[in-house]
Amino acid sequence: MNRYGVIAQRHWESYAPSRTAALGDPTRFFTDLGLQVQAQVDALTATLAGVDSSQETFLEKVARLQSARRTAEEIVMAELVWIKDPELALDQAREEWEQTRPSDENLISWAERIQDHPDSMPSTAELEDMARTWALSVDFLLELAASEPPREYMQANPAALSEAATIRFLRELRQA
Repeated sequence: MNRYGVIAQRHWESYAPSRTAALGDPTRFFTDLGLQVQAQVDALTATLAGVDSSQETFLEKVARLQSARRTAEEIVMAELVWIKDPELALDQAREEWEQTRPSDENLISWAERIQDHPDSMPSTAELEDMARTWALSVDFLLELAASEPPREYMQANPAALSEAATIRFLRELRQA
């Protein structure tokens, strides 16, 4: 079990003891969760860090990479680990959330509006806010807005949409 799995297990034992006790194989669960956290931290770190610049010094690069890693850890841990024991079982809570969450059709409508009126493209800050809200990358949103038709882009990226939905669900579960 990696360090993220150990941290998650300790947190869940303190804040969600009934959920932890209900796990069939807690070691396997927290090992898998730790690996999932690690993978998402690595991916998000790469996205946040961006590309190397030939003009940055070694120390600037180290600082940029460390800052990206810390930010990625905070985001992923907040979304996947720092939760309290919900009133509903996790699968029931997810089913209820799926019935009430904003539809992915909203993203398609947004992209179609952008295509119809290219001058209405949101600012970088608005795109970043939208990306955070939907748990998608800014690049995903830009590619969606540029694709013809947007629905096909969405259908071609089910894994990204599924992961984003899971992140949003866990984010809401943590806030509950």
